[in-house]
Amino acid sequence: MEKIWPPFAVTIRASDDTGRGVDLRVMRDEDIACVATVCAADIYGTDIPEHAFPWLFDEKRNTPAAMAQHRWEHRAQLRANNWTLDFIARDAETQELVGVVDLSAENFAAAREVQTASWVLRRFQGQGYGTLIRQAVVEFSFTHLDAHSLRTCWIETNLASARVSEKMGYRISTEKKEEPAGPEKINRPVVSARLSAAEYHRPDGLQLEVTGVGEQLLHMLS
Repeated sequence: MEKIWPPFAVTIRASDDTGRGVDLRVMRDEDIACVATVCAADIYGTDIPEHAFPWLFDEKRNTPAAMAQHRWEHRAQLRANNWTLDFIARDAETQELVGVVDLSAENFAAAREVQTASWVLRRFQGQGYGTLIRQAVVEFSFTHLDAHSLRTCWIETNLASARVSEKMGYRISTEKKEEPAGPEKINRPVVSARLSAAEYHRPDGLQLEVTGVGEQLLHMLS
């Protein structure tokens, strides 16, 4: 299938000097099956924060079939001027599901900017996995896709996302907007931040192995 659909060949292994490691790959159907049943408690526990993803509480959107369809749509609609790569993240040693990170871009050939969004299962939070996953896709985007910048955003009260972004050198933009969040889908302030390749410094101790990036894939994305 890698020859037919080049994104399936992409794998990223990242580790740090603590020995922690994650394996990322573009989702296949068996990976979609692993993430399609994730619920709010799996990510947030019983105390749901006001910044929780609103789709987790939508009875129509948060079904296994709808989640699978959402990922399949990203495959079917992938074009050079508008694409999304959905990655599953697993612990490098145990291969347990850790989380998901999505990379997307519009008019990438000209803009050279990648947007990222992610979540990590609650049992892996606070252990550095979120940071390592973000470092992996930042390195992948800058080094292998030749992105010039990355952008991410989070609900203002999501302090964990804010800390990871700050740690990596993202600069908060002055753009102001609101998005619905939480079980009641209340509009809340969104923080947008950008990291440029020129200002990015690879962390000491980060080790990265990337496979599957060839001319066919790069042509599809730009």
